[in-house]
Amino acid sequence: MLEYIFYKNEIGTPQFGIVRELQGLSELGSCNESYLEEIISSLEEVLNGELEQYDFGYEVYSIDCRKDVSQVVDTYNGWKSIAEIPTQKIYELIRDWKNYLLDYSNSLKINENNKISEQISINYTFFDGLKIHSVTNEYNDWLSSTDFSIWSNSYIQVDDNKLYIIKENVKTLSTFSYYDKKQLMELSRKYDLEIKDENGVFYAFIKDYNSRQLEISENDNLVVIYSIEGSRSPERIIIY
Repeated sequence: MLEYIFYKNEIGTPQFGIVRELQGLSELGSCNESYLEEIISSLEEVLNGELEQYDFGYEVYSIDCRKDVSQVVDTYNGWKSIAEIPTQKIYELIRDWKNYLLDYSNSLKINENNKISEQISINYTFFDGLKIHSVTNEYNDWLSSTDFSIWSNSYIQVDDNKLYIIKENVKTLSTFSYYDKKQLMELSRKYDLEIKDENGVFYAFIKDYNSRQLEISENDNLVVIYSIEGSRSPERIIIY
């Protein structure tokens, strides 16, 4: 029986896997999009009786397809047939992989469109504990006070939604305590951040501010990523 899985690796790249005894066929995941389209089209012709035989492969294995049964051939071992698989199953495998890649590509386009929309204009109010600031996109300026009892009351407000960024569900964007590497990479892709490794601990950072530690604060309505800096006490805040 042909069993297969599709998944994303730790950096989000689609992966193709055959389980159990035919794991070597996982190399078919390296076929490019145009080749996959050719395979699918040809297999449809074979299954419909329009084409008597069709073979395809990537490097080590070749699959000789006929209407009912396909032979898996090891080209590195004297072109020896190592398995027989119903051609319909081979067709479903390649079709499902092509559809998975298509869904992945569409999701990238949607995310990219969302990023573009977000970059156009994000308007919000930032209260730094003493003063209210009307902000478009990124806020990068001094705090009105370095007194924790004051600046810790800072909040972001968008329409009627408010988030107290220093107090509400705050986590450091690193693998030190809150996230594992996979989770941090997923968040970094989502919010267009970079990843750096410091002595085996991974941190997310903004390209233009790579020396600063990022925090994420969120509630049901808002998510804010920010960094605070200062030699003895926080003096400046960057809201991203």
